[in-house]
Amino acid sequence: MAERRGKKPSEAELDLWHLVVRDAVPLRGAKRRPKARGDTPAPPTPAPVAPPTPAHRAASPQPPPAPPLAERLADMLRGVPVKQKAAVTVQLAPTPLGSRGGIDKRTDERVRRGRAAIDGRIDLHGLTQNEAHDALIGFVRRSYAQGRRLLLVITGKGGMPRGEGVLRSSVPRWLHESPIRDLVLAVHQAQPQHGGGGAYYVYLRRRREG
Repeated sequence: MAERRGKKPSEAELDLWHLVVRDAVPLRGAKRRPKARGDTPAPPTPAPVAPPTPAHRAASPQPPPAPPLAERLADMLRGVPVKQKAAVTVQLAPTPLGSRGGIDKRTDERVRRGRAAIDGRIDLHGLTQNEAHDALIGFVRRSYAQGRRLLLVITGKGGMPRGEGVLRSSVPRWLHESPIRDLVLAVHQAQPQHGGGGAYYVYLRRRREG
């Protein structure tokens, strides 16, 4: 008995079949059918893009640090006419003046009014911020080790409007930061006879014996 061969599909039937199975998705694990003649190869699937690694993030450019306060103020005032600079006002952050625990009210009042004896003084006027900072830290440490209590720190009023100089605004903040924060009990603006707005009274804690 002769083997019966199937009818060969026509070109139209092949086109219809390709149209039907064009969007079909093969089942997982199923074998792929052999590539028919005339089939168009599917475009390659794009490789996923990996997220940036910490090394990539670390290599990204960082913004430059902000310039010091004095330089920023100088840049702001550079474009102001000379006749109008006197009318410019600068509002700085409040300074941490006042007393802390460990000083009685009567002593604090005498210090604030300039009626207590001054045991030592330092003049920071004319120094840079770094020089003034180091000089102040060393002076306070030495004074505490020597048993001094009331210090006079002279900063000068500076050349900014209303006398708000850089050192004048920085010294109270430095006195309330480590490593001398625990040595200071009170910081008050000096009375006119001791420099007024360009100086501070600094009252130290009593030195611990032994």
